Amino acid sequence: MDSVNDVMIDEDGVFKYILIELCEKKRGGSGSGEQRKKLIIRGFEWAEFHADILDRVSPKFDQLGLTYECLGGGRIRHDKQQQSIHIYGYSVGFGQADHGKAQELVCLKYDYPEANITWSNSGY
Repeated sequence: MDSVNDVMIDEDGVFKYILIELCEKKRGGSGSGEQRKKLIIRGFEWAEFHADILDRVSPKFDQLGLTYECLGGGRIRHDKQQQSIHIYGYSVGFGQADHGKAQELVCLKYDYPEANITWSNSGY
């Protein structure tokens, strides 16, 4: 699971994104398992629907033996030149993602001024 990037989004433009929870089961000595979880986001301009993103990225998770769940989606407006990212909206198929969690992940990847990475629950 550590080999999976937390954030993979297009470097510029307005596009759909999804928030995904990955799970990996670690075996304990007594046979009980401890589950490790990780949140990731994926967003691409080529995606017509949010489900298109999940369809494209899920085979890698299957190969790694990870289970996954799409926790919702929305849109991202990424302006690389202005060093700004705005996360907003929802997915008709998956519902609205927790944009605050998506913002936390994006802040870890991009060294933009903190005030330039924003989110809102309004808009589509």
